[in-house]
This record gives sequence, structure tokens and C-alpha cells, in this order.
Amino acid sequence: MTTSPQTATAVACANIAFIKYWGQSDSGLTLPTNGSISMNLDGCLTETTVRCDPELERDQVWLALHGGEEMPASGRPYERVMAQINRLRALAGSSMPVEIRSRNNFPSDAGIASSAAAFAALTRAAVAAFQLEVNERELSRLTRLSGSGSACRSIPSGFVEWYNDGTDQGSYAEQIAPSSHWALVDIVAVVNTQAKHVSSTHGHDLAPTSAYFPARLSEVPARLIEVRRAISACDLERLGLAAEADAMSMHVVAMTAKPPTMYWQPATLSVIQAVQRWRAQDNLQSYWTIDAGPNVHVICEAKDAPEVEARLCELSAVQWTIANGPGHEARLVG
Repeated sequence: MTTSPQTATAVACANIAFIKYWGQSDSGLTLPTNGSISMNLDGCLTETTVRCDPELERDQVWLALHGGEEMPASGRPYERVMAQINRLRALAGSSMPVEIRSRNNFPSDAGIASSAAAFAALTRAAVAAFQLEVNERELSRLTRLSGSGSACRSIPSGFVEWYNDGTDQGSYAEQIAPSSHWALVDIVAVVNTQAKHVSSTHGHDLAPTSAYFPARLSEVPARLIEVRRAISACDLERLGLAAEADAMSMHVVAMTAKPPTMYWQPATLSVIQAVQRWRAQDNLQSYWTIDAGPNVHVICEAKDAPEVEARLCELSAVQWTIANGPGHEARLVG
């Protein structure tokens, strides 16, 4: 245990799940009901600095959201950050107050995995500031406990699988292919930047109330195999069709939960239909997926990305786009 001031800064990527995490078997441990596979997004980043200093009078959390000035956190955002800090502080045997400053370069709470990037960066920086010695698997497990389960997938780099055996120690994320393996591009078609009306956390709680939830869970194992094989073979069609099917499955569960949650907006459907039309009429190979929010992720290969992005920008439904290649691991930068 150290009593001298310690500071660490980390940067982490958001990620897009090809096979979604939706529903929890244990909310206290953030254990998912199914495994999932994702890709880190190198254009959607959160940078977080954690300073442990005995001279601080109290814990402080400052957040700078996309395009906004730095503001002190309060309420639920503050509580979520401090719950993770307190967990790691206890593990380190420390009692030092902390100052946390975090900023991201993309919209928050809009279905672009801002919590994943935020809690991966927070955990990576805090582990270093508290001088904890952990390997990547343990870092991923600790990040999962933050309450943002998908954040554990932002710890390794590239293409990542979150394993799920129903236990605390066996629920962690691991790289299944490096970022250099495949020049895949995820273009986020931003149609709305407002915070979603139903949080992912609440969506996970509601998932079991859908009559379609058991059907979804029965389909996921085969889709996991399909996506692993698609990534291994760099097979876009195979990956894209599986990702579209899984996204539809997840949103059907959300839409049929009690009460139902409709994350899609008219603009969401407009983008989906455009992608399907380009594929059918022009053989422009691109596929869609959507997390818990209205914004659409369009997946294509790097050679087609300029054309896909240009077409997305021409749609009246799209405010702007964010192009991403496979991203790096949650890493220290200071």
C-alpha cells in the first residue's frame, strides 16, 4: 500500500458487439446470460486520469462529455464511478481520496458503448494509480464488476470474446484476433445524440420478461460459433448476416419486454433499409447492427468504407458518421 500521491491516465475504446450481451444471470456480479463477441472501435475513445493523493479533502469526479466542458459528476454517474473506485481501493488496501477526470470524443448514452469505454479506461487507470498488479484476464474481470459488463470487452485489443460460465472467475474477455487481423470498418451512423430513455442496465433487468428471451438464448451458441469462424476467415458476409440476426433478436426481446422498450427511431429504420438496398441493388457489401440505442453501426471492409460512408452522409436521417477500424487495448498513456 502506498501513501504518496500516484497518478495514471488510460485510454480505452468503445466496442461494437456482433453477438450482443443482453440480460444478466447475476446483476450483483454483472454476469451475463450469454457470451458475446465484439470489436474495439479505434475512433470512439475515452481518456481518464485517476489521481490518488492524501492531500485531497474528498473524492472528486469530473466528466467532460462529447463536445462539452468539464463538469463535476453527481447522482448516478458519480455513484457508479465511486462504486468501482471503492472496490479497487479496498483491494489495494488504500484509504487515499481520488480525483478522477474523464472525457470522451463521441456521444454518451446513445448506444455507442460510452460506458464500456469509460469504465475500461477508469479501471485501467485506477489499477495503475493504486499500484495493483493484475494480468489482462483479471483486469477484464475487475472491469466487468463495474456494472458496465461490456466494458470488460474493451480491455483486450482487436476482436474480443467475453466468456460466460456463470461464475465470477470464469466471466472475462479475451482477444480472439488482433486488430491487425482484418481491415474491417465500423461506421457509426449517428441519427440521435440524446441520452436513451431506457438505460442498458434497466434493459438487462427487463429482458427475462419477454416471451422471446428463451428463444434468443437458445440461438446464441450457434451464432457465437458462426461469428468466431467468420472472424477467423475474414468472411464479411458470414459475419454480417450473423450480426444482423443477433441485433434483430436482441431488439425483439427489448420490444416485447414488460414494459416494452423501443430503442429504434424512424431514422434508425431508414438507415437499415438503405444498407439493405445498397447490398441488394448495388452489391455494396455492408451490414448493420445496433446496440441499445437508435444509432446504427454499419460494418464493411476497408476498401468499401469511403463509398459506404459517403452514402450514409447523403441520408437525411444521418447527422454525421464516425469511422472506426479495429481498436487497441485499454492502455496507459501517462
